[in-house]
Amino acid sequence: MGVSESLTGVPSEAAREVKKVRRASDHDPASRAIKRRNLARTRSALLDAASEVFAKTGYAKASLEEIAVAAGFTRGAVYHHFSSKEEIFLAVIARRDQELLAGYEPDLSAGLPSNSQASAAHWQKEHGTAESDVALRLELRSQALRSPAFRRRLVSVQDAAVEATSAKLSKVAADQGMVWRLPVEYVAELFHAASHAAAERSVLTGESSEHRMAAFIELIWNGALGAPTREG
Repeated sequence: MGVSESLTGVPSEAAREVKKVRRASDHDPASRAIKRRNLARTRSALLDAASEVFAKTGYAKASLEEIAVAAGFTRGAVYHHFSSKEEIFLAVIARRDQELLAGYEPDLSAGLPSNSQASAAHWQKEHGTAESDVALRLELRSQALRSPAFRRRLVSVQDAAVEATSAKLSKVAADQGMVWRLPVEYVAELFHAASHAAAERSVLTGESSEHRMAAFIELIWNGALGAPTREG
């Protein structure tokens, strides 16, 4: 029984007014917008904390309680957004993939083929020293090998990243009147695979992989992208 209720358990007039105000706010567009922003900020903070915890302690040792503490929230806040440790782990990777694709927007918007050296320099800046990102993806693969169910969910996240990249590459090429000689989803998947492998090597060896990525990008532009075939 709340403090605003009578001893009989019947809500007082003040309590009824509070509930009325709350119900009204639920239908107010401005209140709903504020609530959505607050939820988005909480989710983002939880993903930031989870990214750090998973990279530092590994998936097996990490706990939702540790993530909640790192983010400054209760465990209940974590469960409000994510049903399990597995779900928040996959959400961390999905968000990272979205952020990385958005980071390449300026290069792609400049047109294809982009300058391979400039694109590789951008890649090195985004990936070359991203130890936490490499650690997270190694943890992902390790966990996927142990759990068939997790493996299927991981493949779905990876497929979504490839699909988003494919859509972007298709649009940019079409806008310039160019075509992909190979299925664009294969090109997108190769970009992701080469990027992850080069980033891992760069982090493990401490050496830049920029020149490797420049060579790979040049191969893609020369081998997979071309002008449309003229008819007649």
